[in-house]
Amino acid sequence: MWQQQLAPGELGLCEQTCREPDATETQGNCSAGQVPGCVCQRGHFRSQAGPCVPWDRCECWHHGHAHPPGSEWQEACESCRCISGRSVCTQHCPLLTCAQGEVAVQEPGSCCPTCRQETPEEQPASCRHLTELRNLTKGPCYLDQVEVTYCSGHCPSSTNVLLEEPYLQSQCDCCSYRLDPDNPVRILNLHCPGGRTELVVLPVIHSCQCSECQGGDFSKR
Repeated sequence: MWQQQLAPGELGLCEQTCREPDATETQGNCSAGQVPGCVCQRGHFRSQAGPCVPWDRCECWHHGHAHPPGSEWQEACESCRCISGRSVCTQHCPLLTCAQGEVAVQEPGSCCPTCRQETPEEQPASCRHLTELRNLTKGPCYLDQVEVTYCSGHCPSSTNVLLEEPYLQSQCDCCSYRLDPDNPVRILNLHCPGGRTELVVLPVIHSCQCSECQGGDFSKR
């Protein structure tokens, strides 16, 4: 500790404390309670207990509370330790791997996320354009191993209640198609009994996407 030599009316430097280690302003801007005159020498800090201590023996201030150097404490979801005047806190959560159809959620008041079943609103849209080989039939006529394009997946849908007209607001999206603009259909020849053939039209789907579809009150249908 040393005594500042000041001219009459001159303000000295702020004393550095464990709570305010970076204070370098004049005493006019210091926190309340700083006493002019004797201050800690350079490299030392005023501790809460009063003595001047080196930085590694400073207490730690965390959310307005002092913790002794080297101490450990639990706060909310964190494990904290006082190291050289700094609060080092970590949140310990186990590695979480959710199964298919589940999502990781942070429930209110819980420290770590948990897995729960995915709701339709949380599922990402997955309207996909697919192709497969099918055996086509129409009455007694048939054609095997025909490449057919189709759409499959799910899209968001919901109904919310409003306090004014129309009182119910629905979002209803379906996994819909877009035909090939250049070749929207294929003409196929089905094999029929007696060696004859029958012409049929097969739509050719170019792409798939979620688009608005009909919703509403099913009781009126």
